[in-house]
Amino acid sequence: MYAIEFETDVHNNTIQIPIEYKELEAKHIKVFIVEVKATAKLLPAGFLNPVLISSYKNIAKRDELYNHAIEIIRNSDLPLHKT
Repeated sequence: MYAIEFETDVHNNTIQIPIEYKELEAKHIKVFIVEVKATAKLLPAGFLNPVLISSYKNIAKRDELYNHAIEIIRNSDLPLHKT
């Protein structure tokens, strides 16, 4: 397999393949279309300037978080189900 690239205009839903690629006549080909003057959607405002939180770090290990959650549940009216 090889790849070629060329620019052309679409007329009546037809793409004209340049004559220098006449060996492609009657062959099965894969076509990849890129609109040259396409307008891209803008990225969200925060994408390129993310909010940095200096106090954010790895707060705790999973077991510490789990044990803390269990303690909160035990001190509340929520039911605690053991698995």
